[in-house]
Amino acid sequence: MKGLFSYDSGFFRALDKLGSLFILNLLTLVCSIPLFTIGASFTALYYVTMKMVRDEETYVAKDFFRSFRQNFRQGTLIWIILSVIGAVLVFDYWLMEANSEAMPGARVFMILVLSSMFLLVIESAYVFPVLAKFYNTVKQTMKNAFLMGIRHFPRTIAILFINVAFPVIALAGLYRNGKSFLAPLYVCLGFSVPAYANSYLFVKIFDLYVPQEEESDTGCNEEYQQKQPEGLEE
Repeated sequence: MKGLFSYDSGFFRALDKLGSLFILNLLTLVCSIPLFTIGASFTALYYVTMKMVRDEETYVAKDFFRSFRQNFRQGTLIWIILSVIGAVLVFDYWLMEANSEAMPGARVFMILVLSSMFLLVIESAYVFPVLAKFYNTVKQTMKNAFLMGIRHFPRTIAILFINVAFPVIALAGLYRNGKSFLAPLYVCLGFSVPAYANSYLFVKIFDLYVPQEEESDTGCNEEYQQKQPEGLEE
């Protein structure tokens, strides 16, 4: 029992990590309020969670804002690009569905749009972790994210499942009786916990593109950002 309440015990380490994830989730929420900053916020979120997964020394707020500032321009631009593409695809699908009876081939076009939406979801799942890890142009970052998502498709399915599972579980009660005891949990940990879980997968994927001798003992991502992921060059 005495060991359980020791500062070095697994219990206290778990509490410390949970507290860090709560703070990280709050920072992500607050910094995403302007909406156009969502890309930079999620890049910073994954920068911190990947450090946590590696058990590197992590200062949640300091590291979050450091990555937020460093990747603000590219993260914002990528988020705008993804949002515009997503809006166009949703509009196209709605237009085809509304006129499916009058337009020959509308059903085929709708299937193509849905397929494009799925590819966009894969791109969105990878692009901000890739931005947090590697330095590249916006175009190359988006290309690398897409190629990684396709190349590591089994892990991609697991990542997408994690992204969907937590909000579905946390908010499921709202669809039945308008109440969900887990909804506050989603507000407190709904972004950081899935990102933390996904980071175990992203770390394994990214390690395939970063030679071990190039990894930094400090956990800072400047060194990684100076290098293109191997095997994905144009």
